[in-house]
Amino acid sequence: MTDEILPFGLNIFARGAAEYSDYYPEKTGEGPRIVLYVYLANQKMPTPFIIDTGSPWCVLDPAEFEKIADQADSIYDTSLNIRGESYDGRLYRLFICLTAVIGESLEVDATVFVPELPAGDDWFHPNFIGLKGFLNRIRFAVDPESNLFFFGSSEE
Repeated sequence: MTDEILPFGLNIFARGAAEYSDYYPEKTGEGPRIVLYVYLANQKMPTPFIIDTGSPWCVLDPAEFEKIADQADSIYDTSLNIRGESYDGRLYRLFICLTAVIGESLEVDATVFVPELPAGDDWFHPNFIGLKGFLNRIRFAVDPESNLFFFGSSEE
């Protein structure tokens, strides 16, 4: 990787950059967000997630989780307050891949909260990438002018 790829010597800090969207799909009335499309546990199609440094873990729609459940390791039951409402659920470990449009992609061993819903209920919140169990395991920066999310391994 050269300085021409990542300006100002950022290749020391970041190994890659992903484009992000300002809006979560199918959600109206919400202001701009940092929405990354990431790959869960080797899925073929990316899944949208809002970056949320106030969330302790990643939060994943239970219907999305069912698609990759066999590739996740169960940790323990817990509860989480999401937008003012408490949800019971379970924490899992699974790999989430940040796909680079510049530089190198990065696979993160993430901790993900999956809420348990009563039969017949649908999940109506977006997916979130949280601080503990994901963002604290990488280095990251955001360039809002170019809609780029820069990232690198925290182990380098």
